[in-house]
Amino acid sequence: MIALSSRLALSRIKTNRSGLDVLAVTAFAVTTLLALTVTGGTSMFVDRMASPPQALVDVATLSEYGNRTAREFAETYVYLAAVASAILVVPIFGLGGGAARLGASGRARRLASLRLIGMTGGEVVLMSVIESIVLTLAGAALGTMLFLLSLPLWQFVSFQGQPLSSGEMVGPLWANGAVIVLIVALSGLSTAIGLQRVVISPLGVAHRETPKALKFWRVIAFVAAVVAFIVVSRAFNLRESDAILIATISGMLIVILFTVNLIGPWIIQLVARPFTRASSPSTLLASRRLISQPRDAWRNISALAFIGFIAAFVSGIPEVPDDPLTNLQLKDIGTGALVTLVIGLIVAATSTLINQAAFAVDRADQTVALSRMGTPRSVLNRARHGQVLLPVTVTFGIVIPLGFLTMQAMVANTPDLSFEFTRIPVLIGTVIFGLILCLVAASASQPIETRILTSDYRRND
Repeated sequence: MIALSSRLALSRIKTNRSGLDVLAVTAFAVTTLLALTVTGGTSMFVDRMASPPQALVDVATLSEYGNRTAREFAETYVYLAAVASAILVVPIFGLGGGAARLGASGRARRLASLRLIGMTGGEVVLMSVIESIVLTLAGAALGTMLFLLSLPLWQFVSFQGQPLSSGEMVGPLWANGAVIVLIVALSGLSTAIGLQRVVISPLGVAHRETPKALKFWRVIAFVAAVVAFIVVSRAFNLRESDAILIATISGMLIVILFTVNLIGPWIIQLVARPFTRASSPSTLLASRRLISQPRDAWRNISALAFIGFIAAFVSGIPEVPDDPLTNLQLKDIGTGALVTLVIGLIVAATSTLINQAAFAVDRADQTVALSRMGTPRSVLNRARHGQVLLPVTVTFGIVIPLGFLTMQAMVANTPDLSFEFTRIPVLIGTVIFGLILCLVAASASQPIETRILTSDYRRND
């Protein structure tokens, strides 16, 4: 079983008939690259906590908070790195999960056929999981190579008054190994969950039914998470908070971003409903697709939600006061936030591209049927663009105010700091990038749709 599944996966990569397997390997490579980078950055701050740079020691000595040692200030950086990791871990591993689900519809049909000829449900799922793991390992190997090649670039980034070195950005062997294992495990789990309907019934994959509307409890969970964060952040102080409080803030950021994933599909489904009465065929088609598959629509642009959140967070970093230590800390927070934003942009670009490609393949039957009914390709193209522009507009409407709110809450109780819009161009640039990215990704999947329309037919039709 292992040998056969491995050969099938490698054969699909070589033939690249649909292009999805190569895209999946690329997505896993990006996931590995970014996960190792985040791990290395956190490890760097841990090492500098044990041995603070001389520049930080000098600034700490001159600061009005001189009763605290440079090591204590360096410890704060570890916790802030934990906050950045908390923000990034969801979209990074979400990208890995998306890569594992890439082309799931086509794989489900093939595996359902295997069930019809006598294979058990466990066997077909195991076969698919093994294929996904092979693709994951190929991507992880490529991502590790890219990570090693990227190490010299970190010398242009400075924290605590000292540029980074290549060696500092390489995390412990056990941590890097754990990252790879986690990515592989996520791939296998995502594949197994996505194929549960094949296990239940080999014919179930051909069954089509309208999904139920998403429930209002998602909104309640989101509001509760935001309120809890605001309450806890009242005790947060950038200079004086201890490890437990900063770890709590980091954990609550993860919870907030998780609940954003809950409320996003619900709002997309809600906003799309009025457009089902539009007179435009493309708008009608796009809105009905959004209502029937709100989770898929959200997954397509969820990475953009995180970069919108980060951009809003960055734009609210306060102006630097006169204290040299706070000056250095806020400068480093800005640098760290920009690094986080760049990583988020990479995730968003990759995630949007692979999800658009997957949608084109998963909707193949519908696309062919509409084309045979006489639907012009221009209508299909406009529907594809509308299917991403509406969700991304809704998404930015959620996460930008949320980013402002969380930044304001985190600096509210730190003396001499106040919430100010200091980096609005970063936010505007991010919004423009997000809109352009959606249009480019939608256009990039057009060749796949064209291939479907020109080759996916039966001779008797």
